[in-house]
Amino acid sequence: MNIKTTKENNVTTITIDGRLDTMTSPELTEEINKLAPESNKIILDVSQLEYISSAGIRALVTAHKLMSEKDGFTVKAPNENVMEIIKLTGLTSVLDIVK
Repeated sequence: MNIKTTKENNVTTITIDGRLDTMTSPELTEEINKLAPESNKIILDVSQLEYISSAGIRALVTAHKLMSEKDGFTVKAPNENVMEIIKLTGLTSVLDIVK
């Protein structure tokens, strides 16, 4: 997984690709924990994400909780496979997801 971060007006966009699983989710969680104090909102662009496991889902929920006191956390552009996993977990009503 590769992580690219950009920031504009206290909104941080994190773009990831590859696989978000047991091996890579700690890296994403660490990045989010580092960026959260200085960000009003975090957008996670998953348009290039190939796969997400339960560990990846846990990273999304953690980010959502961490940013809930601010302007929030958004999952941007999940592909069909990633969206299917999010739907199976029942998190479509919890996470802010934009296409």
